[in-house]
Parts: sequence; C-alpha cells; structure tokens
Amino acid sequence: MNKNKRMKKTIFLSALVAIGMTFTNCSSDDDGNADTIAPTISIQSPDLNQTYSTDQGNFLGPEIAILTAQGVDNVKMETMTLTVLNSDGTVVFEETRSNNDPDNETILTISDGFETTNAGTYNVIFTATDGSGNTETSNPRTFTYED
Repeated sequence: MNKNKRMKKTIFLSALVAIGMTFTNCSSDDDGNADTIAPTISIQSPDLNQTYSTDQGNFLGPEIAILTAQGVDNVKMETMTLTVLNSDGTVVFEETRSNNDPDNETILTISDGFETTNAGTYNVIFTATDGSGNTETSNPRTFTYED
C-alpha cells in the first residue's frame, strides 16, 4: 500500500473514531429529564430531647421510644432507613423499609419502636433514598433514656 492510501485510511479511521466519541458523549432527551432532586425528610417522633425511662416498674420494662419519619420525593421514594446511635457513636439499632406501594410511590414512612435498659443519650438519624439514588440524611434527633 502506498503512502497516500495509508494516509487516507488513517484519516478515515480517525474520523470514524471522532464521530463515535461524539455520539457516545451526546446526551439523550432522557438524560435531560434525569431525577437529580433528593427526597425531603420530615421527622414526626421522637420530640427533640425527649426523655424515656429504662424501667417503668412492675415488670413493664423500658419505655418504648417510637421513631417515625416520612420521606417525600418528586418522582419515587425507594427506601427509608432509621439508625440509632449511642453516645459513643455506635449503631445500636437499624431498620430499613422499602417502598412496595405502587399507588403511593412518592411518599414512604418508616416507624419502629426502640427500647433499652442502658441509660444514656441516643441519636436517631433518618435516611431517604429515591428511585434514582438521590439520598437525603436528616440531622440527628437526640433523645435520652434515664434510670
């Protein structure tokens, strides 16, 4: 093959590569409508700095702290997670709920009870994740267990 033909072939192949890269990097109309908005979280309980008892007497055991929050998304809620940490930052309880309600995909509520016989300060953190993977994490909500 002579030098001219090799040069033309090289230019042609380079042009094909450039065109392929151009089309690969183009965004489709779907990308322009991608969900980039994170869900919002509304904490219903516990109240900030609420106090619970580790022993209610008469064999009733510790008081149950009801931990509840709601996640709302503009497209679709996927999961809600609640995480309870003790004063050392150790996770002592965790629960995740998935959205299985096809009639109400934009709202997801998580609610669970937590109890302990260990007096101390605890924090609950709620995390909401939407169907596109956008995540929002609440500020810690502090509550206390006393003897």
